[in-house]
Amino acid sequence: MCDQKSIYIHVPFCVKKCVYCDFYSETHLSLIPDYIKSLQKEIETRSGSKDKINTIYFGGGTPSLLPVKDIENLLQIIGDKFLISRDVEVTLEVNPGTVDLNYLRQLKKAGINRLSIGVQSFNNNKLRFLGRIHTADQAVKTIDHADKAGFDNISIDLIYGVPFETETRWLEDLKQAVMIAPSHLSCYMLTIEPGTPLGEKLKKGLVSPLDSRVMSRLFKKTSRFLGEFKYEHYEISNFSKGRQNRSKHNSKYWDMTPYYGFGPAAHSYDTKIRSWNHQSIETYIKDMDSGRLPVKDREILTLDQKMMEMIMLRLRTLEGIDMNGFESQFQISFQNYFNEILDHIRKEELGRFQDKRFALTLEGKVHLNNISEVFAKKIFL
Repeated sequence: MCDQKSIYIHVPFCVKKCVYCDFYSETHLSLIPDYIKSLQKEIETRSGSKDKINTIYFGGGTPSLLPVKDIENLLQIIGDKFLISRDVEVTLEVNPGTVDLNYLRQLKKAGINRLSIGVQSFNNNKLRFLGRIHTADQAVKTIDHADKAGFDNISIDLIYGVPFETETRWLEDLKQAVMIAPSHLSCYMLTIEPGTPLGEKLKKGLVSPLDSRVMSRLFKKTSRFLGEFKYEHYEISNFSKGRQNRSKHNSKYWDMTPYYGFGPAAHSYDTKIRSWNHQSIETYIKDMDSGRLPVKDREILTLDQKMMEMIMLRLRTLEGIDMNGFESQFQISFQNYFNEILDHIRKEELGRFQDKRFALTLEGKVHLNNISEVFAKKIFL
């Protein structure tokens, strides 16, 4: 039994789909009651091992569309079926425009102790472009309400790199964020995914992505600016006020810790097998009503796949790759096996060795995708 697993619950409902989002969600809110019943069944069916859980994460979609009573009941079932750590981190993603002070107070009483607030921007023009349902004022009010409700572990999500973004405009968002001073910030670079409304606009030539050099400058500016305000850049998109305010849940993904994923489109991982549920609420409900697990597919990971995933995930982080841990898991020396690649990365000042670890520099993280491809060629060819 692994003694520190995680639980992710996917809440696939939105008031309105954002133009950039490629996560699975639907706007049919009438399905929420049946979804909740099926979700409870899935948790009960898959929870025979009494694993110890120290992070629970409600993601979406828009989890703050769920009635608090449903969230409370789900946490009760999880508490009955698993061993919950005393210091469990329980995060719920919140979208401004879907909550008020009373709702947030009830969330706190229900056992949620960390909020991830999807602000995305404090600029109304940018919010409209992204298809968000809230205004900048509503975002500020939601953060204020979260504080008044007693939450002291608050993360704010921001997006940068929209087609009309300038350094000045992005800095305005960052300045507003550091004035509010949340314990955690996630700053995501906009990616235009195929199949999204924004992807369709790109295909038709109605929008143009920012130049990659501009994106790189914005990325580095973000890191340096937030560093001045004592935010630790501990993962490529994440910043925390000290190690204690890092996202425990997301950190476990980067450490390749096993996790349960419940709900439509949710993924699970047990160190050997990765599986994922059907990306359809209707199919999910139908399977659970028929007594079947809603698993769409699974894959048994090879040693090479695990090695590549570890490298990709750990190079995203401040600490990078633990070379002793790598050798222990894969029975090869990281430094010897990848010697030529590592020498090139160091000469270009894109990475460094420190305390039996290898990590990318800020400039190296700009080139993370290219660097990962070089490691992939060595492993798989």
